[in-house]
Amino acid sequence: MKKLGMLGSLAVTLLVVAGCSENEKTAESVIEISSSETTNSSEVTSGASASDATTSASIVPDNLVATYEPEGFSEDEEKEKALFVIGDPRDYSVTYDLANTAMAYFESEGIEVEKRDLYELDFNPVLTLDTFYHAKDGEGDTPEDVQIEQDFVTQADHIIFVYPNWHDTPTAIVKGYMERVFAKQYAYQDSEQGLEGLLKEKDIYTIMNCGYLGGGRGFIGDGVGQNDETWDEYMKAFKVFDDDTAAFWGVTNKGRFMNDQTPANDSPTYEKELTELREDLQQHLKKDFFE
Repeated sequence: MKKLGMLGSLAVTLLVVAGCSENEKTAESVIEISSSETTNSSEVTSGASASDATTSASIVPDNLVATYEPEGFSEDEEKEKALFVIGDPRDYSVTYDLANTAMAYFESEGIEVEKRDLYELDFNPVLTLDTFYHAKDGEGDTPEDVQIEQDFVTQADHIIFVYPNWHDTPTAIVKGYMERVFAKQYAYQDSEQGLEGLLKEKDIYTIMNCGYLGGGRGFIGDGVGQNDETWDEYMKAFKVFDDDTAAFWGVTNKGRFMNDQTPANDSPTYEKELTELREDLQQHLKKDFFE
């Protein structure tokens, strides 16, 4: 077993268990949090702005923040590999917690995980005049920072994008990563039948923290009874977008985990709700990747 990182007196351990939990969910991998501290919603999480802590359920209270560092890719070409591309500057956010949960789960299933934290890397998402035609047409030398990322993509079997909802799209840094890294002549090319994707036998997946409708957790069909018709309309629109991107690159779209049911910042049962959110993500990953 592999321990997640410690923050203060917080102890977080990845456990592999069998059977049913109290809410009768089968959980092959559960992140269990134990802490003697209690959640205090009046305390702003380190680095968060006051508005972030009070106006949106987007950050995890200090005493419940968990960290996880994956092992990275080895040189063993027989090992299945998952590349996580993360676009949230707050490593204490609910979005980042979902990334940590997913990375831990993949490694518990024997899949190698490489994390690319785009803010930590200071990745430049901008298509400048010097790089525009490389991305658009595949012209010229591949920029050094793009080459590094393409090498990771080439090794990966699964590419998981993780970001908070930003005007119903990826954050700019993730979108720029897609534009620059998945360039023409690398991710796709012209053919007699039109554009041909070149990254075959790979798949993409998205983990996105929403916080708008409050309508569901998961994907199509996973509404919670508040406004299921609107929830499914949104999810189907995202599926069209993802299917088109996947076809462009020649990969398979494995779907999404959309969380629109984050615990309220002042919830007295925040720890329990956060644990349930982590378990729900793991159940969806199990269904989408391992069944």
